[in-house]
Formats: sequence, C-alpha cells, structure tokens
Amino acid sequence: MENLFAKIKTACQTVVVWLNQWAKDHILHFAVADNIATVSGIILSFIFGWILSPGWIAAAVVFITAAAILLKDCWIDDSADWRDILAGLIGLAWALLKLWLFWLAIVLVR
Repeated sequence: MENLFAKIKTACQTVVVWLNQWAKDHILHFAVADNIATVSGIILSFIFGWILSPGWIAAAVVFITAAAILLKDCWIDDSADWRDILAGLIGLAWALLKLWLFWLAIVLVR
C-alpha cells in the first residue's frame, strides 16, 4: 500500500513540475477561453437547442470564443502574442470536447 502512495506522490509531483513550466498567463488564457466557450455553449444549447443542431451551436461557440480571443489579444493588448492565442484555442478545443459530451448525454437521456 505504501508503494501505491509513493507512485501517486511521484505522479503528482511530475504533473506539478510540468505545469510550473507553463507561464501563468497562458494558463489563464486557456481557462478563460474554456469558460467562455463552455458557458456560451450551454446557454445557446438551452435557448436554441430545439431549433439548431449541435453542429450549428458548436460553430456559434467557436465564432464567439475566437472573436473574444482575437479581440483581447489583437486589439486590447499592446502587442499580440501567438502563444496567448494558441493557449486560448486549446482552451476552446477542450471546451468543445466537454460540450460534445454534454450533448451526447442529453441525446442518451432522451
């Protein structure tokens, strides 16, 4: 049993070391883009889910989130950083995965 705890501790330390290599700014861009996409996807699903297919809602989510990412990085910031944009797009992709699982769960419940 102690060996299991030692392996878990080693795995957790490896993850922490890996995360510490990332700049905190990039993690925040990832998290904000993920939250924008998830919240807008759930709201659009509840409002327009009876009219639009999940593909159209996903397209709207991509448009909303990409516009927010580009607006913030290209217009509000002094200079655009492609790594911030990339971190935001990875957050968008993660949110789309979660939204597809959400939509799958809705379809399976019906």
